Amino acid sequence: MQFVKTIVLGSLLAFSASAHAVVIEQAPLDGGDGVRSVMDFGAQLAESFQFSSDVELSDISWWGSYFTGPQPTEEFTVRIFGDSAGDPEAVPLFETIFFGNGDDSEGMLDLFGGTIYRYDVALGAPVILSGGVDYYLSVVNNDSNDDWYWLESTGGDNWARVLDGDAWSYEANSLDLSYRLTADIVAKVPETPTWLLMSMPLLLLVRRFVRNQ
Repeated sequence: MQFVKTIVLGSLLAFSASAHAVVIEQAPLDGGDGVRSVMDFGAQLAESFQFSSDVELSDISWWGSYFTGPQPTEEFTVRIFGDSAGDPEAVPLFETIFFGNGDDSEGMLDLFGGTIYRYDVALGAPVILSGGVDYYLSVVNNDSNDDWYWLESTGGDNWARVLDGDAWSYEANSLDLSYRLTADIVAKVPETPTWLLMSMPLLLLVRRFVRNQ
């Protein structure tokens, strides 16, 4: 009977498979400009995004550069906001802190010849986000003495506010910002009638095997 159990379990697992992949990417623009996003400096930015289906967000990446160069250890606040009448909500749905250093191995430079760094943060636990819903990604450098600029992608707009808790304002004709989101897209289990129809050939094979033992 162990053979029968293995076949049935394999069939069930097939219906709950997930795919880990980059689900949204606004690629960095080599030689591009940037927009300052620095905590307590009066400039926080957010960029809108939407998934086509439910996901479990696992990793966030973004790109940026400095006017004078980074600190020995960089620190960013990374947040995801929900939607409120077409603008980001004031309070985030999710927040994490990045400590470390950016990766400059891609060899890109910004509009003024500054080094472009990529930053990657893996979320401790997946953040479940719904498909067809507007969300907003905000990345802010925590050192108010730094002139950090979130690198543009290919043109567009974003949202901005001065300080935590302030309302966001839509920045028309501003720069589209570069970022990448990686997530698990979990396949939905078929409804019971569909599952039964798909499983009938397998069940017949199992029954035939048992009778021949």
